[in-house]
Amino acid sequence: MDKIIKTLSTLTIFFLIWHLIVTISRIPSYILPNPTEVFKAMQENSLSIYLNSIITLRESFLGFFIANLISVSIALGIAFNKNIENTIMPFAITLKTIPVIALTPLLVMWFGPGECSKIATAALICFFPSLINVLRGVKSLDRDLIIFFKAYSASKIQLIRMLIIPSILPYLFSALKVSSSLAVVGALVGEFIGSNKGLGFLIISNYYTLNTPYVFATITASSLLGIIFYYTIHLVERRIITWTVTID
Repeated sequence: MDKIIKTLSTLTIFFLIWHLIVTISRIPSYILPNPTEVFKAMQENSLSIYLNSIITLRESFLGFFIANLISVSIALGIAFNKNIENTIMPFAITLKTIPVIALTPLLVMWFGPGECSKIATAALICFFPSLINVLRGVKSLDRDLIIFFKAYSASKIQLIRMLIIPSILPYLFSALKVSSSLAVVGALVGEFIGSNKGLGFLIISNYYTLNTPYVFATITASSLLGIIFYYTIHLVERRIITWTVTID
């Protein structure tokens, strides 16, 4: 309860300062709108924002799911064969060094202007951080326990199910929380180029018409998507991982 009160107090102070700066400086709304104008734009366009939020959320989730599925599969493969790391990591690092915005037009050309290219962009931006986090978990496995399981002739499936997955869960959820916010960013970037729906499309189309309050309202909605996505994973993590210690 105290955290909620502190958060609400911080937001109230932030919006108050924002309101005072705009009012005193007499900044035009097309440059920096008043918070009340943003809330009004959000209310007036609530249906459009909601419908496009569903589209962006779907693209974000699918990209997030694909990226984490691939990264976990690669990390598990590396656990049994170190040569996979030497093969995959140079490509992963090279891919990470290329700005996603530079690849997005190619993804639109390859996958079309529909949702597939946005899902691919979200997956691309999520992949490397997720892979690194899960790989850290795999490399932190207790070697003595692995030897113990092998001594009792445990199969690879048993090793994964009974040792590797439970051991890397904290790292896996860390990867999921990081990539959850990145997935929304990736979907928005994909929608900026070659799209006629989604929150990214609303931001770009209203930016060109200088409807800045609507732009701010859409940005707020996209931020809320990222926050909801993150805290949903956080709640699932608290339900599943009950053996970690937190310092308040």
